[in-house]
Amino acid sequence: MAARLAQLPPTGRTRNPEFSPRPLPPRKPLRFKPMRRIYLDHNAGSPLRPEVVRALEELAAGNCGNPSSIHMSGQRARRELERAREAVACAVGAKPSQIVFTSGGTEANNLAILGAVRGRGCRRVVSSAVEHSSVLAPLAQLKREGLEAVLLACDSEGRISASDLRLALGSATALVTIGLANSEVGTLQDIAALGASVRQHDALFHIDAAQALGRVALDVGTLGCDLMTLSGHKVGAPAGIGALYVRDRSIVEPIMLGGPQEQGLRAGTQNLSGAVGFGVAIRTATKLLAEEAGRMGFLAERLWERLREEIPGLRRNGSQLARIPNTLNLTFPAVEGETMLIALDLAGVEVSMGSACAAGAVEPSHVLLAMGRSRHEARSSLRLSLGWSSTAEEIGEAAARIVGVWRRVAQAEPAGVREAAQ
Repeated sequence: MAARLAQLPPTGRTRNPEFSPRPLPPRKPLRFKPMRRIYLDHNAGSPLRPEVVRALEELAAGNCGNPSSIHMSGQRARRELERAREAVACAVGAKPSQIVFTSGGTEANNLAILGAVRGRGCRRVVSSAVEHSSVLAPLAQLKREGLEAVLLACDSEGRISASDLRLALGSATALVTIGLANSEVGTLQDIAALGASVRQHDALFHIDAAQALGRVALDVGTLGCDLMTLSGHKVGAPAGIGALYVRDRSIVEPIMLGGPQEQGLRAGTQNLSGAVGFGVAIRTATKLLAEEAGRMGFLAERLWERLREEIPGLRRNGSQLARIPNTLNLTFPAVEGETMLIALDLAGVEVSMGSACAAGAVEPSHVLLAMGRSRHEARSSLRLSLGWSSTAEEIGEAAARIVGVWRRVAQAEPAGVREAAQ
């Protein structure tokens, strides 16, 4: 067979050796304009402020040592640490000696709750059903240790009644722990009324102000608290830094042992870069508080109005008046919140379904359930939170993208989801 094929005449055209094909022009690389991403999850954490970035660069160039060391590098580090402590204290009307640096709001809440209760002989702690998981988890641990944890109910806006608190208090109460601003819906508690009830009893008063810092004015004297939790990355500091205001060193026992740092209340080498960043961020946030709060409130309302006009049945959760200005918690009709969350992320809009510490949970928001929302409504809700870096241009673009995504998702959702929303 091979021999027969070899005898066949060639069928193809012969190539002219003098012919040279024209070279193809170079192909231009395809260039895609990257999608502008819009960050609306400041309650989970804000980007670093430019002032913080510059301060951290200067700190890194200065070769600071361990703040506990007695040599020159250690002394330099100690000065930077104490300067940051002064800034945090000034922002809340406290003395620098009353500020204990921690790794964040979660550790500060644990230190406040476990450290205050275990050092007292009282057997009851009073809180609410809408608190952050870093409050509820220590309370659950105290229950396992045999203490009584009372969780107060809230109204449909997420607010706690002072009369309900008075009924729950008694001589056995060691601590009352309440969040000033709810991290999911933004509702502000009437701390003045709640604090007045606490002061009528021999109980300590702890306020979780992690979400309120930099968004409303804070003063520990006006609030009348014994302990207050603060978080750095909510105001544009690095993640991993927080603080606990402690009115008097004697009211708290340490829960982390192994060193004399932070007046013996928090063992371990301090996070110097985090503390410096926190100090710069809170100094900037306090200086710009009125301006930023006003701008965030205006933009949040503008976003709400745009969405409400285009999405029939859209519902806003939380108090309309007593709230931090940057937060919108919205229930979207005819869609699952998780589906919306993913679709919005693909469209370049970053939001959340609630607290970042519980965002991986399968269960619907415990805050919305406590406010009387159904499980379906809770699963269909998203949190949109603005911050120092949010702009009017971003908000206008975010509104258009959110409306477009909702329409596509609502059309694609199974019939059962659409029917449940009707």
